[in-house]
Amino acid sequence: MLAASLAFVICQLLWFSTRRHYLTVDDINNLYLVERRDIISTIFSTAVWRAPLLVIITLISFLLPIAAVFTPASLSVTTATPHSTPGTCTITTGDFSSSSAAAFHQGGILLSGFTPTVQKLAESAFYGGTIVPLPAYCGQNCTYFLSVDSFTFSCQTKNVTLPEGQMGTFDPNNPGPGVQTFWNATLTGSEADHDPTMPFYVGWATGATVVPFDSSVGSSGAALCTPMQARYDFKIQKTNGLQAVWYSTTPTGPMLVAAEHNSAGQQPSVKALQLGGLALATRELLLGSLSVMTNPVEIVWSFNSTARAASFLGMGYGDQAQFIWGDVLKGIEQTAANVTASMLNMNLGMQNATCMYTQAELVYSYHQPNLWAPYGIALFVATTALIAGIVIFLRYNPDNLTTSFTDTVGLTRHRDLDAFAQSKHGDGIRHRPIAHFTKFKLGDVGSEYVGYGSSEKWELDT
Repeated sequence: MLAASLAFVICQLLWFSTRRHYLTVDDINNLYLVERRDIISTIFSTAVWRAPLLVIITLISFLLPIAAVFTPASLSVTTATPHSTPGTCTITTGDFSSSSAAAFHQGGILLSGFTPTVQKLAESAFYGGTIVPLPAYCGQNCTYFLSVDSFTFSCQTKNVTLPEGQMGTFDPNNPGPGVQTFWNATLTGSEADHDPTMPFYVGWATGATVVPFDSSVGSSGAALCTPMQARYDFKIQKTNGLQAVWYSTTPTGPMLVAAEHNSAGQQPSVKALQLGGLALATRELLLGSLSVMTNPVEIVWSFNSTARAASFLGMGYGDQAQFIWGDVLKGIEQTAANVTASMLNMNLGMQNATCMYTQAELVYSYHQPNLWAPYGIALFVATTALIAGIVIFLRYNPDNLTTSFTDTVGLTRHRDLDAFAQSKHGDGIRHRPIAHFTKFKLGDVGSEYVGYGSSEKWELDT
């Protein structure tokens, strides 16, 4: 609408300017170039004083792109309430003990460790503090549900006494040489047994290598954590490719023994071996210590635990290292859940299921003041131009205007062609058949101008 309004006005002004004045061909060419929005001819030609109103309106037309610009502050995008519909899909079985499941453990019929793939996925989940991206089984906008039998760590803090020396020998009340420990997790038995049922002690202390330290931040404590079987109910949602995972955990019993034959001489089950390998890989991430030994000569750091990368640990970035622990017990439980969910990337077999397919719509809204600032200018220009165009059309539009050469000459004539124009348009009667025998050429019309001319001149009929 804006472009059409200005185009209408500019065309009317073009005809008005060419009818009102005697112009040379050069002048007419310049006016046509202005009408076609040639910026050079609009500003640097005789059109500026031959048809100033046409030039002004054409220059205003260059403001039209303003109307197509949405300022970033005016636009906001929100997601409408999604509409979900159920549908069939094929997802992972989530069964770690199925015959088609990829191996989590090493050792054949007896558990002796875990595979590198399990270790990599477990470390990715632990270091990131979240669940690694899971497959989009039903597309980029859907939700599927899955129940998984796995493991968890059940930690208790009541009446827990750590082994002597587990938290070092440093006494904050009597600073001096000694070992200051910020984290230490040790098994209750030998690690060489590869026993996934073995509990472990964990002690943690918020502090730093400087004394005194504000111990009101962070947490300190001790716990005894025992691996347990657990059932996870996962809800995995994909929204435009972004992942969100919710889960609930229900302990289902003691961890299955996977390190040796049972009393009847039977070897461990596939489930015991798989969950055992998974528990070993996760537990290893927590074992070890973070400590520092101070003496009059030097400070010796001892970091032999990946717990330094735990998501529930905040470390300072000053000259002196700080260890500020968050909710450690919750962090340990979440580590088991994150590792379990990450294992869904492995080949566990497929099953048919019902997924919820989400159709999310984007809703665009605009901030009115920021939107009307550019549009208000453009609408004002267009409205003014439309009114001007109507006035010019009603007042100056000639009758029976066509695109014939005769009409063009009549509109762009000089004085020598007045007789020709009158014979065609004066009173509708042809006094002489000038259009049939008169020859025109482009030539000198005087005053160093070039224009339409003929071999003879006529006098206007009186």
